[in-house]
Amino acid sequence: MDRPHNPFILGHRISRPYFCDRIEEQRNLTSAVLNGRNVVMISPRRMGKTSLIYISLHESKEIDKDYITFFLDILQTNSLSEFTYLLGKAVFDKLSSKSISKVKGFLAALKSLKGTFGFDPLTGSPTFDLQLGDIKNPEYTLEEIFNYIEKSEKNVIIIVDEFQQITKYPEKNTEALLRTNMQRLTRSSFVFACSERTLLQEMFISSARPFYNSADIMHIGPIEEDVYVDFASKLFEERGKSIDEESVRWVFHLFDGNTFYMQRTMNGAFADTDAGERCNHATLVRSVKAMIAANEIIYREILSNISVAQKAILLAIAQERNAVNPMSSRFIKKYSLTSASSVQSGLIKLMKMSLVSKTEGIYSIADPLLRIFINELYSTSELPA
Repeated sequence: MDRPHNPFILGHRISRPYFCDRIEEQRNLTSAVLNGRNVVMISPRRMGKTSLIYISLHESKEIDKDYITFFLDILQTNSLSEFTYLLGKAVFDKLSSKSISKVKGFLAALKSLKGTFGFDPLTGSPTFDLQLGDIKNPEYTLEEIFNYIEKSEKNVIIIVDEFQQITKYPEKNTEALLRTNMQRLTRSSFVFACSERTLLQEMFISSARPFYNSADIMHIGPIEEDVYVDFASKLFEERGKSIDEESVRWVFHLFDGNTFYMQRTMNGAFADTDAGERCNHATLVRSVKAMIAANEIIYREILSNISVAQKAILLAIAQERNAVNPMSSRFIKKYSLTSASSVQSGLIKLMKMSLVSKTEGIYSIADPLLRIFINELYSTSELPA
């Protein structure tokens, strides 16, 4: 990878020099895959799971040589048909970069979709212009795709981002169906990246669920504060700039170690610091405020689509930051909420909307930038003027 102008890279794959730490996690993930074990990686959103997966799997010489990897992000899917569509497209796209004969072999294996694919008029090559409506029997088509994968000339790694989404599909047998198909594969490993801890732990730890005990569980928390301070300071210094250690620590605590928001803040602050100059606290604050401004319309839309009672609970948790026992009389009285039962029902709905997260009994706003926005809008600002 060429040396980037701004070392705090956003929006695309990051190579090791610009990726902070996670050495042990990288080693564990690579070892599990090479030894045929599935992995479920659990962490809050935007904590760097996807970048960690890319670095672990794409920078391993053994994996690069002996494996084919397919990547699916299923966060926006709402049905088994959509899941099947994305898996089919991931396989097609990977094969199309290798040879036309492999593509034709794959399409021939999808007997349930025969005649639905198009062809490029200039090259005669197949094109993936399949529509969701073409998948009439997703269970059968999914089985055909997995059957093709099983015959691959190389070992296969299938990465499914936001895997918890399958629990929201209307098809109630999705977990069992996927587990049954996966068990038939003898040369494939799966990496499931997930951001809803409670839901995923239930999926993989409960003996009543199909995915029980089927994967190593990796919890990805924040990078150690001192490690991140050294990392950010080094990237500034390598390009003839500098930053105060305490300023980096302020960013770390503001976002509770959320990798994406720290990276985004540093990206903006680096861009606003001239060569030979020191990035100061005011520059970092401007970078955070720019992020808030960019997301303001989205956040206002979110708030406009929840009830007054839910908004009051959201505000209370934002002010508390880490709310312990929000159903207690102390919490209810402090934030003028209605009752324990209304708080409980409100929290259930807010968690279903992924606005509130719960970790070891502690409730917090799932998106730390949304928390800052709410406090800017309704309460005491977390940012200096």
